[in-house]
Amino acid sequence: MSLSGLAQLGAGGIDLASLPAWLVTLSIFLLRCTDTTLSTLRMLAVLRGRRGLAWILGFTGSLLFVLATAAVLENLSHPLNALAYAAGFASGNFLGILIEGRLAAGHSLLRIVSPDRGSAVIEALWGSGKGATELTGRSHAGTVTTIYCYVARREVSLAQRQINALDPMAYVTVENVRQLRGGWKA
Repeated sequence: MSLSGLAQLGAGGIDLASLPAWLVTLSIFLLRCTDTTLSTLRMLAVLRGRRGLAWILGFTGSLLFVLATAAVLENLSHPLNALAYAAGFASGNFLGILIEGRLAAGHSLLRIVSPDRGSAVIEALWGSGKGATELTGRSHAGTVTTIYCYVARREVSLAQRQINALDPMAYVTVENVRQLRGGWKA
């Protein structure tokens, strides 16, 4: 298939040369924005082991990428088309990360090291229905409590605020968890 054939396919069978220049530019931006958004979400699906979703997002994103690229190459005489392509890419990255953050699928591991208030922190986590495990250890400053707590990703900020309110000196790390099975039930 020629570039003009791909460009016609991308415009639903309409020759892009017959469209107003601003509409072609807008189409390139939207195609590239959508394909990059899907590609960003696809990478996150791959990291979480969601093979079927990754395939669908990869197929759709690749098709849109080819259509956007063909439209730019077919209409190189209009200088804004290349800018629309680049702006669509940048916007798609931003939008993909924004969507993924809103979805906040999966779980995170909070690793909390508390020098003084570990008991209060773990009691509060248990009281809010979260499973948590407490370990006692030593640091250069003396005895510390380390707490492991798995929470839904969308609850990480709330848990961090809860921990900080009880122990502002606590050291908290957050790791995304690929898979979580079994364990403590409320």
